[in-house]
Amino acid sequence: MLKKIIITASAAVVFTAAVLLAVFADVGVNRRKASVFPDSVSVYITDKNRIEQISYDKFVEGCLCGIIPNTGNIYSEETLTAAAVVINTNALVALENKQTFKDFGADFAVCSEFPYVSYIDKAINLADRKIIQSAVKTARHVYLADKGKPVSIKMCAVSTGKTREFPFMPSNDLPEDALAKGYLTKRAFTESEVLSAFSSLNLADKNPEEWFSEPVYDDTGELVSIDFLGRKLTGAEIRSALSLRSTAISVDYSLETFYFTCKGNGDNAGLSLNSANVAAQNSMTFDEILSKFYTLKLIDEDYT
Repeated sequence: MLKKIIITASAAVVFTAAVLLAVFADVGVNRRKASVFPDSVSVYITDKNRIEQISYDKFVEGCLCGIIPNTGNIYSEETLTAAAVVINTNALVALENKQTFKDFGADFAVCSEFPYVSYIDKAINLADRKIIQSAVKTARHVYLADKGKPVSIKMCAVSTGKTREFPFMPSNDLPEDALAKGYLTKRAFTESEVLSAFSSLNLADKNPEEWFSEPVYDDTGELVSIDFLGRKLTGAEIRSALSLRSTAISVDYSLETFYFTCKGNGDNAGLSLNSANVAAQNSMTFDEILSKFYTLKLIDEDYT
């Protein structure tokens, strides 16, 4: 009889312990912090005039596809992981500010900040797709923050050789960018195309070679301002009007044609993908690369 009571008591203890473990486990699940990243997002595809609902991972994949150079040379996985963290960070800022893409009726719209393209629209081989997907997986719950909050940051394909200083983004001397393929680009425009781009009337008292004068540059090589037929234009205005690659612009005129030469590719601030790739080839990890370009804390939800 005593033996039976002891066995019954032991079973009760085991049962009670199991119940308590289940309760504590359930409490642990309930207390686990939800991810700041959504499972899916809506994206307005600009050139197709339609909205697509896709998983968040596929969205980041598409943005990485969009930054791959058309030369066919993919960036290293560490570079792509660093870029994915930048995309994550800006995505969180945009999602928090629901007004950003409100006019498109979607969470995001294809733009320079989120250059989403599908694998169908850009020829990327299977091996390179796997590198992109691995980078997205590594960066899945990672973003940059100031005092725990993500902030808007920039990156570019190639700098002018020295990036501009912005909040959380120090100026960096990057001489390796001047050696990058596509560092210099030159585009030609007729006189009428230039006048049309800036909504100006041809002034008979000025020769075309005198239309642009008095350029002012900053220490990064970017065009601060230039006189165009009596009014000041910024480098940003010229870049936007003519769809140029950067604001580090010089203008030449020859044989009734204007030539606009650009250094670099992008906003010339924050992460330079070319320089990041050089750093990755020299064994720097994605978090070390990010620390070079941003004075922000790297947050990984899986370890916080």
